[in-house]
Amino acid sequence: MKILVAEYAIAVGLGGTFIQEGRAMLSILAESFQRCSHEVLYPTFGPTIEAGTPIFLKVKGPGDFREFLARTEVDAGLVIAPDGLLPEFLEALETNTANLGCRPAAARLCADKLESTLKLKESGVPVADVADKPAICGCSRYVIKPRYGCGSEGVRITSNPKAPEGYVATRYVEGMHLSTSFIVGDKFLPLTINRQLIEFAGDCISYNGSQVPYSTPRAEEIWDVARRASEVLGLRGYAGIDMVVGDLPRVVDVNARPTTSMIGISKVMKEELADVILRSRFGALPAEARVEGHIVFTKEDF
Repeated sequence: MKILVAEYAIAVGLGGTFIQEGRAMLSILAESFQRCSHEVLYPTFGPTIEAGTPIFLKVKGPGDFREFLARTEVDAGLVIAPDGLLPEFLEALETNTANLGCRPAAARLCADKLESTLKLKESGVPVADVADKPAICGCSRYVIKPRYGCGSEGVRITSNPKAPEGYVATRYVEGMHLSTSFIVGDKFLPLTINRQLIEFAGDCISYNGSQVPYSTPRAEEIWDVARRASEVLGLRGYAGIDMVVGDLPRVVDVNARPTTSMIGISKVMKEELADVILRSRFGALPAEARVEGHIVFTKEDF
């Protein structure tokens, strides 16, 4: 098959760590698809990777990238992009070829941190409660994050539950910061539980890497919450859910797309990522993912 792996940061030249993380994920996926004997194409503003064939673009913004997705002739495509932009890109991709990722409607719901949190809570999935009143649960600390943000960008801790326009305030939850990586197709396939390396600097929170996998006696409980959240939100393909595990595993963020944890997963999982991603769309997923060893990586490693 001819597979398009379209990573937005590399395609348009985003700055900061976006392009570094994006290039790492692009390389892992392209190499995996190529090992599975598929032809790989990827868009880039200039940088190249060892696997696949680059398509050099002069992209000025999201509109150009969307048009590229709608016109490139391939058998299937996978898009990695900021959560707020992902739904429109997936819609463009689906006008032209098979989408190996999440459905646009589900990606749109997950991108909205307020609506997705409320939907999960209504369905009985444990979450960090939204601060919709002057004070909730006797809480004195809150997390303020962009309603449509990506990762830990713009996240801070405050004693004021009132969120500015475009932001969401949730109750601060004490516990271990973990993430779950999984693939959804004909069934829910757990990959790994990961420990997130979180840095606290003043009132700011930032993600600095992961331990993949992370062994915990609460794995069954964590996977149950991830599975339920995935069903409620309608996820498909490779996705990840961030949690803070304290009294309960509480969902704090949902990524309807491949996540940075794949950098570690690709080192410890025996199955090819490309194979299970394709099987989530076109076939039957394996009974389980075989994982051996562990790896710790930080943003500096990019």
